[in-house]
Amino acid sequence: MSCIFDSLILLVGMLMERCTWQARQAYLIGNKALAKELSIKGQAYNSQMKAAHEKAREAIYRQRNPGSLQRGSDRLIDLHGLHVSEAIHILKVELGSLRGMARASGERMQVMVCVGTGHHTKGSRTARLPIAVEQFLLDEGLHYTQPQPGLLRVAVY
Repeated sequence: MSCIFDSLILLVGMLMERCTWQARQAYLIGNKALAKELSIKGQAYNSQMKAAHEKAREAIYRQRNPGSLQRGSDRLIDLHGLHVSEAIHILKVELGSLRGMARASGERMQVMVCVGTGHHTKGSRTARLPIAVEQFLLDEGLHYTQPQPGLLRVAVY
């Protein structure tokens, strides 16, 4: 399913770039009305591209996290394979929901967060997702441990 979204995002991105380039050319030759029309069209393609990214993020997350996966009393949030911004967005939503449940029940909950170990990171770069997620958890004041590489146990209360 991700492949479909990738193709759509690529196509819409190319259309956006073409409109932007044509708008610039129209502006340079003095056709400001056409430049504005093409610019607006390019902005619409940009909005479509953002929406496609949003749907792709949700599809990837839902594919890896069907329902609320349970491991004993621990929930699992699988973020590996997502871009950092996408993963942080999902983490905010999921942890917010779990915080609400923990406060309502008056009990501390645990969630396992899978961030991966960076095997899919290209080149010699270090994996960005584990670092970003750990920083997010620190910024949110959430305590966590790392029982194994690529997996974080987060206390939610």
